[in-house]
Amino acid sequence: MTEPFNSCFISYRHPATKGNREESLIKHVVKAITDHIELYTHDHPVYFDEKDLIPGYNYDERIAEAICRSACMVIVYWPSYLESDYCKKEIEAMLNVEERRHRILGDKLRGCRLFIPIILRGKFDQLPDRVRNNCQYLDYYAQTVNPHFNIGDDPKMSQELLRIAEYIKGLCDKMKGERERLFGNCQQFGFSSQEGMLEIPPAPQQPFPGR
Repeated sequence: MTEPFNSCFISYRHPATKGNREESLIKHVVKAITDHIELYTHDHPVYFDEKDLIPGYNYDERIAEAICRSACMVIVYWPSYLESDYCKKEIEAMLNVEERRHRILGDKLRGCRLFIPIILRGKFDQLPDRVRNNCQYLDYYAQTVNPHFNIGDDPKMSQELLRIAEYIKGLCDKMKGERERLFGNCQQFGFSSQEGMLEIPPAPQQPFPGR
């Protein structure tokens, strides 16, 4: 029997240093997403990899399988995200997963994207076209101004998060009837080769305010 699948895979750039603003923001986003999804389902957990990268340990198999076993991908975005080759690999992997699921589910997934970016800094249009097209997203630039404020406590953002959580639950419902075909072989799923990776330019440098 196929294992339960995840509601979403949270893709983010690992913080440069422990305890910095990036780390604080990521924790706020993960908590807010998880809290709202759990109002809709306990059967499909949020996948968030928070372990430090250990030199010599191959994470590719574990992360690739987790992406394959997730209904969709939430991208926690700021411009340094696209500087990471690993984040680009995660995007490419989910694009491959998305294409296959549309082939299998057909009309059930018509008009549905499996990417949900949360924009904390920078702009939505800095993401690759193949991610942006017909994609729902949440723009929360204000979160970067006050990293100690929980976005889930903001009424407007909470309403948006509930909308996103409802969308993710809908994706899970569409997929559970084909669980074996969609998730049964995820242990064999892997990242594309370096040569086949998307060419995603880094986000342009932001001008200093007032220039």
